[in-house]
Formats: sequence, C-alpha cells, structure tokens
Amino acid sequence: MRNLLKVSLLLVILFVFFAAIPVVAQDDAIVVIGTNAEYPPFESVDDDDNIIGFDIELMNAIAEDAGLEIEYVNTRWDGIFVALAEGEFDAVISAATITEEREEIVDFSDPYFNAGQSIAVSADLAEDVSGPDDLAGLRIGVQLGTTGDEYASEIDGAEVVRFDEITLAFQALGAGEVDAIVNDGPTSADIIANSPDLEAVIVGEPLTDEFYGIAVNPERSDLLDAVNASLANVIADGTYAEIYEEWFGQQPSSDFMPMDDMADDMDEDMAMEIDRTDPASTAMGLVGTFFAAESPADLLIFACADADPSSPLLPDQDTIDGFAGVEADLSEFSISIEENDDGSVEATPEGTIILVIGGNESPIPASLLGQQLGIDSITLYENADGEWEICPTEE
Repeated sequence: MRNLLKVSLLLVILFVFFAAIPVVAQDDAIVVIGTNAEYPPFESVDDDDNIIGFDIELMNAIAEDAGLEIEYVNTRWDGIFVALAEGEFDAVISAATITEEREEIVDFSDPYFNAGQSIAVSADLAEDVSGPDDLAGLRIGVQLGTTGDEYASEIDGAEVVRFDEITLAFQALGAGEVDAIVNDGPTSADIIANSPDLEAVIVGEPLTDEFYGIAVNPERSDLLDAVNASLANVIADGTYAEIYEEWFGQQPSSDFMPMDDMADDMDEDMAMEIDRTDPASTAMGLVGTFFAAESPADLLIFACADADPSSPLLPDQDTIDGFAGVEADLSEFSISIEENDDGSVEATPEGTIILVIGGNESPIPASLLGQQLGIDSITLYENADGEWEICPTEE
C-alpha cells in the first residue's frame, strides 16, 4: 500500500498494458493439471470417461484466455499437493481450499470460489431473506454438528432444527417443515441444482469465507501470473458467471460477477458504503478514495491525529494529480483481515482491481499488483470511538 500511493501514472499505464497480456507458459509446453475427479459438481468422470465439472470448465476458460494448452490427470486426493510441489503437475484444480499449511509447499491463485456457509430458502421467501438478520423468528435446518449448526445457533430469535444428513434438511425445506437452511455453499447449490422440485434458492452473500484456489507449482511463477490474469478476465467478461449458472443453476456471489457500469463519482459512492467500525470496509474506502481523491485532505478522514503528513499513505497533491483520469472499479476487489497481538489489524488486498484509463479497461489481480508495486498490507488501529484508522509515523 505504501508504494501503491507513490507510484506514478506512467507506471500505472505500463502496468495496465502488460497486465492485459496473459503470460505464456514456458516454451509453450503442455500444462499438466492435476485433479481428483471424485467431487461433483466441481470435478467428476462421466459415462464416457471424460473429466467434467465446474472446475474443469473454468480451467478450460482460463487456459483459452491465456493461450495455454492443458492436459488433465485424474489422481488421488491424498498427496496431490506434494506431487504438485515435486513437479508431477504444473497446477492443480480440485475444489482446493487455500490454507496456510498448503501454501508452505505450493502457490495459490487468487480465489475463484467462496465455499463458505450460505443461506438457502424456499423461493417464496427469497425476497424477504437476504442475510442472517432476516432469519430471526424462522426455523433453520442444519446438519447436526456442522459449521452451519454452529453458525445458526448464534442467530438470535431463530429456531434451529437439526438433521443427521443435510439432504434430510432440504427435504424438510421442501415440505415446509423449516424455513431456511444454513450449510456449505457448494453442497447446497448442488442439491438445489439437482432438485428443481424443491423450488429453493441461495440468498445473500456467503456468511463465512472458505476460498478455493488453483494451486501452482512454486517454480512456475509465470504460470501463476497467467492464471491470475486470465481468471480476472473470465470473471470480468461474464464467462465465470455463465459457467457457474450452468453448474449451480444460479448466479455467483458478487465477488465473482462481471463488473457493472463504472461509477461516475467514486468518492461519493465509497463514502456511502464505508463503515468505519469495520476494518475491511475502512481499508476498502482508503483504496477507493485514493483513486477518486482530488486532494490529500480527502484521505485525512482515514488517518489518526498523529499521522505523519509526509507518509506515503497520505500522498501529496502531485501524486494525487498523477492519477487524474484513472478510474478504479473495486467490485471484484476485497480485503482480508488478520488481528495482531497489539489489537491492531492487518488489512491485505485481495481479488481484482479494474483500472480504466482513456476508456480502456484492465482487470489486475491484487496479488499481481502487489508483486509489481510491493504492496503487503495496511495496518489499522481502532480509536476511542470504535472507528478504524491508519496511523503512519515518520520512519
């Protein structure tokens, strides 16, 4: 973040130009993709022994956008990441959750799927329920002992109805015995897609975050960059949403929807959306306001009283002017939060920033932007009013 605010307009233009061009794999060789085709609807084997599924179609679209020739290898799940790290594959796509343990031996792409908990309701309740606050007074079906059970049990005023199997909960939903279900998003989406008689839908955004990513051999940074750039492209042009709807019968969450029309007044929109009591929202506002700021004073709302005015986090007027004409769409951009021991938090940029210069749009993975510009994280501190702020000091 420190370097992002100091980068010149020329660097941004050059970066937009090169980020729009997928990185070609080494020597145009066939890229070997490992998968464990035993987890429908993400990957499975059909009657003709073809590997099919959401992951497979998405990877095909990414490969087409990046100009990669790929070959799938169906392999056991046990040991798949060790095999990738040892070079048996170039990449793995297999509904793989991004975890710190796995990141010790392989690299992961930007997230392509949020497998967190979700709310499913009958179609006639879809307009009345959009989040957990709307579940008070309703009967929530869950599978006993699951994360969904734990989450639903914390919702005030809701009656939790527990089942031994999640399919039994959906049967109860269809019979009107429960009003909603809290469960793993992919599982719920698959049940709904394959049971149209239920007339059920998933509503709202995921309640928790459990992101899937494409794992890449750590020696193939060229491939990782290409995958990230092309993943951003297929999300931005709507290809991702089409594949998702084909396999799950509904639209993906907003994180993976194509961008809408560019906001005419970014700072006004961001001001309406910023929740200063939420560190992720505050960090999002800081990034968005930077691209829309007309003067350094526009960013002072995010700074503590003791902030060093010469900090790169509070750019001078020349830096602000350097970004004149650059628009940023943050609809595919997100912030992850990690708590520090001293009570502060680290806000880390994720997802995609879509920069627009002279009418030309270029989706840029936040991780790739970070590699180019040295972005790590933004440290936020909670003030006495319960609001989060940056408090950079002179180094």
